[in-house]
Amino acid sequence: MAGASPTDTEECSLETARRQLGSYAVPVDRTDRIPLSVAVGRVLAIDATASEQVQDAEIGVDETVFERGHQVRPADVGLLKAAGVDELLVRQRPQVGILPTGDELAQHVSGADARTETAGFTLAQYVDRWGGKVTYRDPVADDPPALRMAVQRDLTRDMLVVTGTEPGDTLREVVRELGDVVADRVAISPGRETGLAVVENRPVLLLPESAVAARVGALQLLRPLLKAFGDAPLTPHPTRTVPLTDGIDADPSLRTFVPLAVDEDGATPLPGTDIATATRADGWVAVPEGTAGLAAGDSVDVENWDYLP
Repeated sequence: MAGASPTDTEECSLETARRQLGSYAVPVDRTDRIPLSVAVGRVLAIDATASEQVQDAEIGVDETVFERGHQVRPADVGLLKAAGVDELLVRQRPQVGILPTGDELAQHVSGADARTETAGFTLAQYVDRWGGKVTYRDPVADDPPALRMAVQRDLTRDMLVVTGTEPGDTLREVVRELGDVVADRVAISPGRETGLAVVENRPVLLLPESAVAARVGALQLLRPLLKAFGDAPLTPHPTRTVPLTDGIDADPSLRTFVPLAVDEDGATPLPGTDIATATRADGWVAVPEGTAGLAAGDSVDVENWDYLP
């Protein structure tokens, strides 16, 4: 699906990026028949109907307990068991390939110049809990033939996520040769280097190396895409409203996401974009486009991004 690509100075808004990716998200029609004991989190491919009467719930034999498209919750399995349901027909989980890239990256540090790969590994854990079936690959160096082979290998998946990439690098050139880079940048901070591509009708999300930027891109773009493929509801993150202890500066041309530490005094912005910052965050606040920042004492809605699914 080769075609003209934007220059590396062109970017799109977060809403446009979501629409672009979502246009390639066709709900998975593959199904699995699974026992009720492992059904939590899965999406029903057909209505779940009762084979036994449940008087307390006013459900009769052959009546629908949950409709097609319902995502099974922990509380649901008790009702299904009472209704005599032992197994369910569910949609297969969307398949996601995660490809870390970069020189000197390794699964474990084995030399003075080596760096442990963490961004892709962390995203794999999120994707699994969001309902995806993950293929997490070993890191690939910035070598065109190796990168080309790695991207092509995962085109059997429903979507591909590449970490450690930025506009103008070797990986972007390889993707341009194989398909179409739809946008080289997304108007978010951190993570403005996030890119969108399509190769053989597969959406490809291109994420930066930074742990915080990769997490922003994954939460804001990958999670909605994954839910669309899985035909699952995109539930909002829980929020709590607290005052800021310090001000936040933001670029009005970008949507800014800030990690926060929250205690009894309020929410304190955390500096940095490294793995420690991402791990210490108790929540995140979004500063919308057109806003130059927030002042100390402002009340903000802090989102819990580690809420799953």
